This record gives sequence, C-alpha cells and structure tokens, in this order.
Amino acid sequence: MAVAQPSLNQSTGKEEEPKVVEQPSVKTPWEITVGGPGWLAGVSGYTGFHGVNPYVNVGIGQILKHINVIDTLGGEVRNGRFGVLGDYLYLTAQAGTGESSGLVSKVDVGLQEFIGEFFGSYRLIEGPRGWLDLLGGFRFTYLGQQVGLQANNMAIDAASTQLVDRFAQQLATPNSDLRTLIQQNITDKLGALDGRNPQLPVGPIAADQKGKIRDLVQQLIQSQDPALAAAIRTGAQARVSQLKAQLASQVANTVTNQLNRSFSFYDSWADPVIGLRGRFNLNKAFYLTAESDVGGFGIVSDIAVQAYAALGCQITRNIHAEVGYRYLYDDFRDESANDFLYQLALHGAQITVGLNF
Repeated sequence: MAVAQPSLNQSTGKEEEPKVVEQPSVKTPWEITVGGPGWLAGVSGYTGFHGVNPYVNVGIGQILKHINVIDTLGGEVRNGRFGVLGDYLYLTAQAGTGESSGLVSKVDVGLQEFIGEFFGSYRLIEGPRGWLDLLGGFRFTYLGQQVGLQANNMAIDAASTQLVDRFAQQLATPNSDLRTLIQQNITDKLGALDGRNPQLPVGPIAADQKGKIRDLVQQLIQSQDPALAAAIRTGAQARVSQLKAQLASQVANTVTNQLNRSFSFYDSWADPVIGLRGRFNLNKAFYLTAESDVGGFGIVSDIAVQAYAALGCQITRNIHAEVGYRYLYDDFRDESANDFLYQLALHGAQITVGLNF
C-alpha cells in the first residue's frame, strides 16, 4: 500500500513535495483444517424393492462386527469469509445368516456404501465468541448391495413331493386351485427372501424371486396336467406314481436352480444441499459447534436432512477434538431401478480429532 508523506528540507526549512512511502499490505491468512470423524452410526428405516420394504434396524455393534473396510476423512480450506469444505465415509461389509426353516438354508449379504459431501461456505457472522456460516453444495451417495442364496435341498424335495401329491388329489375335484397349493407348499416357505431382520442394512434384492418361482412351478405343473389326469382316470396306479415322481423332481430342480443364485444392486444419486453451521466459544479451550442442512427438495431425493451437534476442545493451537452426535436421513426412490426405496436414517455418536494449519 502506498502512502504519500510530506518531508521537511533541513537547509531551506520548507516542506518538499510529499514522497510515496510503500506500506506492507495486510493479507488475509489461509486456514486449513483436516479431521478424522469417527461416526459410530447405526441404521434404521425402510428399504427394499418392488414394494417389499421391510423395516431395518441394525445397530453399530452389528455393523462393526461385519465391516471389512472403513475409511473417513474431512477437511476445509478458508480465506476470509469464503471457504470450501467436504468429507466422506466409505465402508464395505459382509455377513451370512443360516436359516433354520424354509426352502433357503443360507443368505449371504454384502454392502458397499460411499457418502461424500462438498460445500462452499460464506461467513455471515464472526466475533470473539464464535461464528456462523451459510453452506451450499451437494451430497453424493453410492450404494452397492449383494445377496447370495443357498437352497435347502431336503426341504425343497419334501415340499415338492407334498405339492404334487396334493395336486394329484385335487385333480378329480372341480375348480381345484393350483395357485393356492403352490402358495401354501412353496411360496410361503420362501420368507428368507423378504429380508426381515437383516444383519446389515441390505434390502431384499431377491424378493421378486418368490413370484417368479411361483409362476415357473405353476407353468411346469400345468404342462404335465393332462398326462397325470389321464393316468388317474384310467386307474393306472403305476403310471400315476411314475408321473408324480417325475413331476416332483422337476419342481424341486426348478426351485433349487432359482435359489442357488446371487443377486446384486447398485445405485447412486447426488442431492443439492443448503445449511448453516456455527461455533460458540465457551472459553479459550472449550466450544460448542452445530451444523444442520437440508437437501433433495424432490429434485433427486424427496428430502434429505442432516444435523450435528458437539462439544469441542481446542487441545493445542493446532489440535482440536469434538464429541457429539450426528443424524442423517435420506428419503430416495428410484422407480427405474427395480422400484428401489431408501428411507433410512444413519444416527449415532461421533468422535472427531483434527488439525488446524
């Protein structure tokens, strides 16, 4: 910065023309913050496919038990009133569940999830007791889910034999209801596909298999209906027994082939987000901080809400720590991808350690 200052000539005693004196300019310092937020989040809410949306309630202890990889990081760069900040959470997990009854003996689930946020910020208020920032940006979510099924061969063989026996008994009865028989002997024993009480927040990707298996079994039995009915009418018991055994075997193979499979689902979405965050200094060491934002607005998600509050401590000039609670709810539906519903809340304590530069 240049400042003009007059000078006095010692020989004449008169002031000379002012000279330009260069003053150092005041520069706004850059502030950099890097932190590792440890979010101990459980998951609750509804998620699913094709209208099958069971309630999910998985605690943090259950999630930690099955995690393979977890990574999280946050950071901010600020100059004056303006800044940019962001953070991300990435995890992969796997779990397996044995079934004690039904036509499925085991269900293996896998989960990959990435949640990343990026905001621009403008400092509305700043003073010795704290500050308040306006936030604007987006939140990106990536979700990958897998389900692997293992058929219960013994239970399938027994159910197929019972189905065919009852069908043969009803052939002589007018208006016999094959669909009801299949529902009772096959479909109702596929409850493991509904994704009830999962060990990880993975939706019932294979739930639509129940309807597919029912239709395949019905088509198969109907194709053998004339031959079996003719054998029953003629009283050829040996032929009836042979046809029933063949049909039961075909039904069992059809069900088994449909169950010994793996299913996967992947989706991603980005929500526009606006919010506020602030800090209030209790004293030189301790402070309160809070953040709240809302997004989606029906553009992508119907609504996405996040809230965070914590007690912080400035341990040294360059090291801080916070203990608080974070809540994130997202209501997202993708009708083009298996009619996918994601109405889940992630909530739990968060412990953060960070560095200031």
